[in-house]
Amino acid sequence: MKKGRMGAQERGRRLEGIVYELLETESLRPRRNTRPPGEEIDISFTDGQRHFLLEARWRERVSMADVFAFRGKLEGKLVGTLGIFLYIGAEFSKGAIQALTWGKEINTLLFSEDDLDDALSPAHSFRKVLELKLRHAAGYGECHVPYMTLLDGWGF
Repeated sequence: MKKGRMGAQERGRRLEGIVYELLETESLRPRRNTRPPGEEIDISFTDGQRHFLLEARWRERVSMADVFAFRGKLEGKLVGTLGIFLYIGAEFSKGAIQALTWGKEINTLLFSEDDLDDALSPAHSFRKVLELKLRHAAGYGECHVPYMTLLDGWGF
């Protein structure tokens, strides 16, 4: 996905639309722009009995503060609600990712542009990307490993 000359809000809306359509195509019952008092949630969806909130960011710079603010939204929801923080156009340092998980419950998976590209690929799906990333996070306590790295490691 290329950023081009769109403004930040336009890029964000476009990204949300792409993700919403992907989730809808995979029958994950997405809802857009949920607005509980004092906050906004880009997309929520359900996979079986698991409930997810998804934050989508397409920016040149995404900070860990953005991720921690999203985690704060999760902590005010039903126990067991999981989060996906999808970011495009930026990278996180290894130290920043460790700060997200060190000594904390992991309730948020980080999805990169590559993960989204894989989810959009005909050879894969959002569900496959999500399931493998969830499986890895549950087993190893890592919230940010690229899908293709996991796919190679799990031997699927």
